[in-house]
Amino acid sequence: MNVSALNDSLLFAQKRLDELKRLNNGNLAGAKPKDRQILIQEFFCHLVSAIEILWQVINKSKKLGIPDSQVCSEKVLKKLGRTDPIRPLIASLYPKTRSHREWKPLPSNPYSEEGSHFRILVFRHWVSHNGENPFAMRWGGDEPPISLFLDPRNQTLGPSKLPAIEELEAFWSLVNRKCQWVIENLKATRS
Repeated sequence: MNVSALNDSLLFAQKRLDELKRLNNGNLAGAKPKDRQILIQEFFCHLVSAIEILWQVINKSKKLGIPDSQVCSEKVLKKLGRTDPIRPLIASLYPKTRSHREWKPLPSNPYSEEGSHFRILVFRHWVSHNGENPFAMRWGGDEPPISLFLDPRNQTLGPSKLPAIEELEAFWSLVNRKCQWVIENLKATRS
């Protein structure tokens, strides 16, 4: 199992998150857009990379026989038995955000676990492929000064009600927790 590569990706995502927290002396809203962009892009790339490495770890550990170049969530889930205990843990990690060249809509509760996994992938695609900043800025009022858009593909949905850093921490924790659960389960079944 290449668990160290998975943990490295999680560590790199955590480091980028820590840098975002310290950016511009903690004033993320006042930081230069390019400085925010590089860190948010790396955060999401490393976070999703950990999920993609997890598929490789499962393929090798469970001896699924999928060639390395073809390992993906769909193939891993298809090869796992219906009663495999890790199946429910990983089924939601990599949701489809597109179907037949059309974007799928945001889940009804963007703050749920399902909504968070969906948004993680959307943000990774958005910052990597579009090169655009996913931050929503607000000045004055009681709302956080900087949040993520609920869905950067449709900014009319508005900003998240959560501060950006709080939401990024929740995303990291969710992916880390699931990856560690799967790794522990794989180790237990090998013993």
